[in-house]
Amino acid sequence: MSTQRNIESVLYTLLRNLIEKTCPKIKGVMNLIDSFAATLAEPDVHILSDVNDYVKWQTERGGSAFAPTEDDDVDLRNYLLEFRNKGANREDLKRTVNSLKRFYQWAKDENLISTSPFDDYDFDRPFLKPGQIRRRAERITGQSHEREIAYLRLLNHLSEQLNRSVDVQMLLDTTLESLQQVQGLPTAWAFLTDSSFSSLSLTDLPAHGFVLAAARGLPPGLEQEDRRYLRQPPACHCQRLLRGGRLTHAVNVVECSRLQDAARARGDNQRLLFHASMPLVSQGRLIGIINVATDEWQFLTSTDLQLLSAVGAQVTVALERARLYDTLREQYERFQRELEMARTVQASLLPRELPTIIGVRLAALWNSAREVAGDFYDILQLRDGRWAFAIGDVADKGAPAALYMAMMLSLVRASAARHAQPATVLKQVNAALLTQTSADLFGSVFYAVLDPATYTLTYANAGHPPPLLRRVSGQTEQLPPTGPVLGVFEDLALDDASISMQPGDALVTYTDGVTEGLNGAGDEYGSERLTSTIVKAPLTASELLEYLATDLADFVGMAPQQDDITLLVLTRD
Repeated sequence: MSTQRNIESVLYTLLRNLIEKTCPKIKGVMNLIDSFAATLAEPDVHILSDVNDYVKWQTERGGSAFAPTEDDDVDLRNYLLEFRNKGANREDLKRTVNSLKRFYQWAKDENLISTSPFDDYDFDRPFLKPGQIRRRAERITGQSHEREIAYLRLLNHLSEQLNRSVDVQMLLDTTLESLQQVQGLPTAWAFLTDSSFSSLSLTDLPAHGFVLAAARGLPPGLEQEDRRYLRQPPACHCQRLLRGGRLTHAVNVVECSRLQDAARARGDNQRLLFHASMPLVSQGRLIGIINVATDEWQFLTSTDLQLLSAVGAQVTVALERARLYDTLREQYERFQRELEMARTVQASLLPRELPTIIGVRLAALWNSAREVAGDFYDILQLRDGRWAFAIGDVADKGAPAALYMAMMLSLVRASAARHAQPATVLKQVNAALLTQTSADLFGSVFYAVLDPATYTLTYANAGHPPPLLRRVSGQTEQLPPTGPVLGVFEDLALDDASISMQPGDALVTYTDGVTEGLNGAGDEYGSERLTSTIVKAPLTASELLEYLATDLADFVGMAPQQDDITLLVLTRD
């Protein structure tokens, strides 16, 4: 008896040394094996060999020293399945199960783990015989090269489908359906850790952090009560494994706690007990998990799992792209709402109604090329009973021009309340612009004051397109600039000029968006066409404005508007 023990002891020592040499990573866990061996009544080479093989397998898979955990059931099943597929007979499998069961019980007794996987899961479920596996493989999988071609076609098909759309529901449904068709799997479902995808009609994220996003071919036990057993908290076994970092690639033989819950409620699970799981993880962030189930789980080979991992990687990229799309769309929609609000605020700065001035008719048009504009116009009643008219254009578009426009308009109003002469008003605006802003912007302004007693119009033109004065005779005159634009020069040379408006005269002020309007051929509307159109236009301000705007629209046609368009028309009765 002592001779037998000595032999087993020597064999154990030789085995230990061999493992240390062939797998250096296991050196860190040999103390664990030694401690376990010390508890055996006698050195049992078979037990130690079984445990050592398992530890070596775990270490090579994980890339680091192995330590047993309560959640090793998936690893145990995959190890036993690989062991069986390598040709192990039933006696070898039974012995290995008992050896590992004894090892995990020892780890539990030593308080290394709180519970043993063998306490919660049944590892005595019989494996199929080689003949059954062979016949099933011949019937389901076909020739190996045909299967590989089918898998490559699946990956190519999914790549095309997933790259074509950001509809999360569509891409998940497509993925599950494709896997079912190619791998002959009856059941599949997907969980996500985010329920905010715009293309999903989902409720808020449940307390356990996973929402059921898609499912196909569920057995009645899982379909019952609105798929309650798939949706309800707490987290199921595969979800706990994912959160614990135990699922880093597709794995087979996850004993499904949700199927068990449904079975305990007398649900028909159609013999489903296990599923394979593919994690959806992007740069360490959990996105979700896809499970595929079959009652013939032993036929999912390493090639099958590689396919599932590849599919999982494609789905993860597609989900991240959909998330980015949703984020960008939300930002865009928020930006559009803000721009719309800005447009509303900007429009409120302009006159809400045109005033009634004895002997004068008014009409105005303000049309921005974008959501907000750099153009403005204004009509002010001064303290002495005169009326001030202003039209301006900032040399830019969009939000910067809109902000600068609002500043210019407020400065014009403030300066008009303090100064009588148009040139003085604009000089004060220019000085304030240079003081209050450092923006590389400038603007043109035509500012005029009408005396309703004499119908004399005194104006200053700071670099603005010259307004056109149409006399009742049909002749036209330009009111050219009397100085440069505002916001550039500190010493602004700007003068006043005056005209007298006679009955039937019309003054058309505009911004360069009118004359620079482009048609589809790239031709400009131009000053000549503007002048000829004004000559032919009706007498009253509103009719003249409508005639001019219609002619401009007819010229431009379907070409996009390139610049803001503003018109302010005054006619004398």
